[in-house]
Amino acid sequence: MKISGKCSALILALIILASLTVSCFVMNTKQGYHEDELLNYNLANSPQLLLEDDVKAKLSDGSMKTPEDFNAFLAVSDDHRFDYGMVYHNQIVDGVHPPFYYSLVHTVCSLFPGVFNKWLGFIVNLIMMAGALLLLFRIGKRVTDNNLYALIAVGGYALSIACITTTIYLRMYATLTFFVLAFLAVTLRIYDRKNEVKLTDLLLMLVTVTLGILTQYYFVVFAGLIGLVFLVFSIREKHIKTLLKYIITAVIGAGIALAIYPNMIMQVLGSDRGVGSTGSVNIDFITILTYVGYKLLTYVEVLSKDMFLGQMWLCALCVVLLLGFGVYFRFVKKKKLLRKAWFLIVPGVFYFMGIALISPFNSDRYIMASMPMLSMIAVFGFIRIFNLLPNQKLRLVLPACILAASIVGLIAVKPYYTYGKSSLYDPKTRDCLYVGTPMQEWNKNLDKFMLYDTVTIVQTSMNIDGLVEEIEAFANKRGVITNGKIGGMVDSFIDSGSGKGDAQSKESNLSTTTLDSLKENKVLRDKTELTVYISRLADNDAVISYLKTLGFTQQKLIEADQSFEDYFNWYDYFVETESYSNVYLLSR
Repeated sequence: MKISGKCSALILALIILASLTVSCFVMNTKQGYHEDELLNYNLANSPQLLLEDDVKAKLSDGSMKTPEDFNAFLAVSDDHRFDYGMVYHNQIVDGVHPPFYYSLVHTVCSLFPGVFNKWLGFIVNLIMMAGALLLLFRIGKRVTDNNLYALIAVGGYALSIACITTTIYLRMYATLTFFVLAFLAVTLRIYDRKNEVKLTDLLLMLVTVTLGILTQYYFVVFAGLIGLVFLVFSIREKHIKTLLKYIITAVIGAGIALAIYPNMIMQVLGSDRGVGSTGSVNIDFITILTYVGYKLLTYVEVLSKDMFLGQMWLCALCVVLLLGFGVYFRFVKKKKLLRKAWFLIVPGVFYFMGIALISPFNSDRYIMASMPMLSMIAVFGFIRIFNLLPNQKLRLVLPACILAASIVGLIAVKPYYTYGKSSLYDPKTRDCLYVGTPMQEWNKNLDKFMLYDTVTIVQTSMNIDGLVEEIEAFANKRGVITNGKIGGMVDSFIDSGSGKGDAQSKESNLSTTTLDSLKENKVLRDKTELTVYISRLADNDAVISYLKTLGFTQQKLIEADQSFEDYFNWYDYFVETESYSNVYLLSR
């Protein structure tokens, strides 16, 4: 069953509009930011980088800061509008990502100097996801040569939690998704040309490769997997001339990206997010083995949340059905998969599995760009199964089920990065004190700080009682055999961050940090009440006792930090909690 081009164009437009409308609605409910989202604005807009030591020291020196001070870290000033040299320099200092995406965010923010809000970065994501859905349709049409099948697949992804989460997360992953799908689309276009590839196709590929690499380095992984499929089929079909043009164009695109941003070599090889993250680790083999199992299970859970109503059993059932019928079609019906289907399967599945194993955190953001492919694989697989039914009307059950599942998912499953309704956005006082550690946890709270007349940030000890044991217990309950090595790594990490060893007492740590500067802060000591954030990494009891010596004898807990134990994936703690802090109202 097929539908006309005009009809499919209209339906596609409605699907894209529906998806973006839902994303806007969810974005409107989004309250709070992942700390990387705040860093996103900082790297795109400000010459004062939060990751630089002198800026960290200035922020946490115990002096009072105003909303204007924090806004300067996140919004574009009049002096730096359309300052792409600043953006370029910031990425060199950050040492993790290339500059193109940040330049897009900076462009939008430059149109609104002095303004910081969630909608500016969201504009970039909206545009990119609209383009990604259009490309997904073109890919589906090339793979199946059927407008209706392509529309069903696009609708299944466009109204999924996976798509909504990608759109509302204010980082480069929506842009990465666009360029990954653009590379796949242009590859399929060149593949269909056989040995008659056009110059316009190669130019499109050149631009896609260049900007894709300059957006996020994971693009290279996708391009390599897609290119591998193209390589195999081109050799088998003897399209050697086209293959050579394809390879040369890709290499030139990579060369242009490298010429524009040569720092990418050190970032990929030396960054703790690149090859450098796979360096030697002093942990036992059994720990690695059990942790790999935990990681894979965690990513299945993430996939279930994003695409299967949050139900792992439903995800497992669908995978079993798809694999089972795949065997049936291949060995019983003697029907092979379309060759172009492998352009979806190889990059989608192998990228997902590879990232599940090597990602520095167990986070959905790392697999966002593979979700459209995985969704399309699942939908096309079930279309193939339902086509076994002799009655064409019964085949309409599939799109009806996909639509129903999408609606249920949007109602019942809470996307990542929206956060909850927190009382912290309703300040109880005009002044705020943040007591953190050298790990700079205050990055999470910059947007909240702008709600107060004054904010004072100080640092204290990282020697929280029981943190190592809590992480060990968390891992052991989830099947990771740590043999005490995880705790040792945490201890080393904490000591390197704080510059203090375990032998030092809490009192010594407290007296040698900027917390002690509060004794000299006469303005703050004249306040009758304060909202006080105390990091979960700090010793809350010791900090409260210290503040009592300054005259704040009354305390009331406003909002307690959540525990690791509330989550299966420990990274979820960092994307679902509001502040990483216990927050108190202190008064005299």
